[in-house]
Amino acid sequence: MVNIIEDSAYGFIPTLWICALFLVLYSLTTAAHLGQATYYRMWWLFPTMVFGGIGEILGWTGRLWSSQNYHSDKAFYMNICCTIIAPSFMTAAMFIIMGRIINLVGAEYSRLRPRTYSILFITADLISLVVQAVGGAAAASAETPEAAERGANIMVAGIIVQMAAVTIYCIVQVDFLWHVWTDRPVRPRSAPTSVVTPLSDLEDPSKTFTVEKEPVSVEKEPVSGRTRLTSNIRNMLIGLVIATVFIYVRSIYRTIELLGGWKGKVYINEKLFNALDGMPIFMAMFVLNVFHPGRFIAIGKERNAVA
Repeated sequence: MVNIIEDSAYGFIPTLWICALFLVLYSLTTAAHLGQATYYRMWWLFPTMVFGGIGEILGWTGRLWSSQNYHSDKAFYMNICCTIIAPSFMTAAMFIIMGRIINLVGAEYSRLRPRTYSILFITADLISLVVQAVGGAAAASAETPEAAERGANIMVAGIIVQMAAVTIYCIVQVDFLWHVWTDRPVRPRSAPTSVVTPLSDLEDPSKTFTVEKEPVSVEKEPVSGRTRLTSNIRNMLIGLVIATVFIYVRSIYRTIELLGGWKGKVYINEKLFNALDGMPIFMAMFVLNVFHPGRFIAIGKERNAVA
């Protein structure tokens, strides 16, 4: 039986030590992402993983503030809005990572071309982010419980968009990996590469005649996607799958929580929030610290580039 504190927007008073613990954990993993993004020169991780981590830090700062002053509306909405919006930045990073893997392993195994893949999922993520931000602003500025409820419903719509995008992303991911593993491209492979020996002249160019050899073209067999699925890429996929599961679990929970309303049984249960929001998002961030794209799939001018 959950004891409800009527004058608290949470329905309870957030536990101080738990708030402090998550604040420390998120600060550590975000600092690690900041350092890793800088070290590997992966600047696209700043507006994704790093921003997402900062959002979580702000959210848990608001929750810590609420543990000391649970009457503060500013602290409450700081917590609610930031912890709802922050994971959208992280899913953007996951979409980029998967698009890069498709490029490295073979775009012919994906039903979506890498460019289409990036545009589709990043756009869906931005829509989710905007809708959640609008809902958060509406809830924060609401002057009545009904208006706050409408803001929460808008945030739910944003989370559902995010969950739909992650669901489609998972389907595309599984479909791609199945075609790679069975070596069944969904579109023609690119033309095989050739090694051409240059034309050769006689050693003495002063001769009155020249003999030319025909260019010799050696056709190379196309390398299968399964062969290109190196141990580095497999490790990156393991990390990506684990992080995706954590993000997905959290999305399901937040949808159920907010649909139940501000006084619903799920919303007023602090243990559920800690276990199904705080912990999964931290674990997703931590997993991507360990299975960092800089270690496994760096490209171009990034440090330790593999392509």
